[in-house]
Amino acid sequence: MEMLNVINQTLELLNANSEWQKRYSGYLADIWTNANKADRRFAKPQGLSLYTTVGDRKTKNYYLRFKGQNVGKIIIPKSGDVALQCIVEESESHDIKGCPLRYNEIVEWHSVKASQFRSFFKHLSINTKLKSPEHDVENAILEEFRKRKGAYKVLCNVRPVLLHGCFFQMPTPLKASSHNPTYAEHNGGGIDMMARIKTSEQGHIRLCVIEIKDENKVSESQKIAMSQAVSYATSIVKLLSTQPDWMEFFMGHKTLRNRISRSLDTFDIDVVTIMPEGDTETFQNEILEIPGTQFKLHCHSLFYNQQKFLENRVLEFTGTLLKEIRI
Repeated sequence: MEMLNVINQTLELLNANSEWQKRYSGYLADIWTNANKADRRFAKPQGLSLYTTVGDRKTKNYYLRFKGQNVGKIIIPKSGDVALQCIVEESESHDIKGCPLRYNEIVEWHSVKASQFRSFFKHLSINTKLKSPEHDVENAILEEFRKRKGAYKVLCNVRPVLLHGCFFQMPTPLKASSHNPTYAEHNGGGIDMMARIKTSEQGHIRLCVIEIKDENKVSESQKIAMSQAVSYATSIVKLLSTQPDWMEFFMGHKTLRNRISRSLDTFDIDVVTIMPEGDTETFQNEILEIPGTQFKLHCHSLFYNQQKFLENRVLEFTGTLLKEIRI
């Protein structure tokens, strides 16, 4: 009943506030219009991950992250040279010290100072303390799931949804991290990861909403994390119910084709929490129907061995989602 309350509360908020509909229609139109944004004039530096945002869909700006922490911004003007801006400031909250660029300093991408910046992070210890352990875990999982199928990929048939070839957080008009969803317009929370999962049932593909945590404790139990993920997944259901073309983007189409893959489970969405192993209250292996739609949410868990990750950055999973993934 608690999860159904979360679903109904989320739907009530979205029905009572219609401004998001025009805004998200504009987001998608700009994504299709700027489909060639992936044609970049730079190479991704080794040791850093490349991110973008839906808010940057009209511009050619990218963000460089070290273990999930923003450290650089790549600025690509309509004409002229690509530029690099340092956006990491020395702080007591992290151990990134001695960066060759000053905070907010902008240099040309092919300059000596930019090269020194890239080399600095290429050789920075992977054990460097950062201000957000959760962002570190999130980034590691994104990089793992992005790998091509092979012996070195922990979970096959799981691929993150990308924006112009980059990692991104799908924005929502809700704040759900307090476990009591509220409407937040442009300041809503972002979905940690959206992915496509090939299921064990006839090899069908499902859209997946994933919430990632770096702790598993009573105040942040798997069940509580799932309530946040269910709220965000419900917002995606509402989006797809009113603007079905979004599904083409989620399926990886770079342009609007006006078709959906026949192998797609159009109305089935996996909702997954990824967090350390623990013994807190859980909500998993459950199916929730979204009122007024044909959509169903399949709620599952993935747990990782936190000690192995912290010591060796090895991701080893257990949980109910494993039975759903096609091997």
